[in-house]
Amino acid sequence: MRRLTSIAALLLALASYLELAWPPFYDFPGEQPFRGEHWYQPYAGHRGGGLLAFFHAHANAWGGLTFGEVSREELFEIYSARGYDLVGISDYMSIAPKPPGAALYLPTYEHGYTIGRRHQTVIGASRVHWFDYPLGGGVRHKQHVIDVLRPGAELLVLNHLDKAGSYAPADLARLTGYDAIEVASKYGISTEFWDAALSAGRPVWGMASDDGHTQRSRPSHVGIGAVLIDAEERTPEAALRALRAGRFHAIYMRKNQAPIALVRCELEDGELVVKVGEIADAIRFVSARGALRHEARGTEEARYRPDAADPYLRVEVHARGALLFTNPLLRWDGVALPDVRARARPLPTWTVRVLGALALALLVRVTARRVRAGSGTARSRSRGPGSPAAPEPGSAKGSDRS
Repeated sequence: MRRLTSIAALLLALASYLELAWPPFYDFPGEQPFRGEHWYQPYAGHRGGGLLAFFHAHANAWGGLTFGEVSREELFEIYSARGYDLVGISDYMSIAPKPPGAALYLPTYEHGYTIGRRHQTVIGASRVHWFDYPLGGGVRHKQHVIDVLRPGAELLVLNHLDKAGSYAPADLARLTGYDAIEVASKYGISTEFWDAALSAGRPVWGMASDDGHTQRSRPSHVGIGAVLIDAEERTPEAALRALRAGRFHAIYMRKNQAPIALVRCELEDGELVVKVGEIADAIRFVSARGALRHEARGTEEARYRPDAADPYLRVEVHARGALLFTNPLLRWDGVALPDVRARARPLPTWTVRVLGALALALLVRVTARRVRAGSGTARSRSRGPGSPAAPEPGSAKGSDRS
């Protein structure tokens, strides 16, 4: 029993070391609102259409542990029958191979096995990264996971931000290195997280997804959220270029309504012109910290002249209960969008890691001594009070020295 208790204590100590001592310390950049004389326009020249795609749904994997109902092949067929051009199956910690007959394919998986559901979709994945903090929910843990995933991802998306308290809007204003967030899914709308990131000067795009697991028993979980990618050609490489550049928009149909069609979204004579394919209930222009700058009702086209105080502008369109989210137009220098990065601080990071490792080593040594001492005591007791003593060194059994 003592041995089992000691092993449990060591495992707990090792887990505590990973959660408390291993996360790097960071210098997180403060708010850096977008600025510049020019506007970055993801939809310049867009006149409707695009590749219908999604990157977050689950098939049956890991022996059913992830609650997926259908096979990967069946899931691909379900979405292909609905007219999807790019089907991104994102099983937990597993990359689905290219489905037979798929013209477009991007290797994708959902990363994470934390208690707090802090998950990320890795699009264009080169391999599965298994590192995570199962318990840690601090901003240092979250940034470190992003840093680990970043080199192996063409596009990194933070998932279901308000599910189980996995992220807070303040986190999105500090974290760096992610490309997009899941702004709409079956769990609801997360625009406050998006505006927190954009207001802090993080050039982050917005995606919508199904995040479905039970496509057979709950067909309503198919076709909730998707993106329309404005790619110049029907190739995986072109799709990735468009995704990284923000040349896509998110559509959300929680009750399986028909999607809203985006026809136009660009600057003309100093005004942002937005046109959709129907009479919309509302077209809303949103800027810093989610401020509503202008709203037009009962129209298919709306215009807004950006104010000097607007660091970015994104558009929400409401029609028939469906939603459309454009990616933001950003102020910039006309050369490159800001590359804002949190920087790890080596000195405090490795000081805490080394001190923690020394404390862990000391605990291992003390525990080992206690286990050996306990084993010796147990052997001594097992002989009992009437057991003959062990012969002294050098003595011979039955010798007579008289």
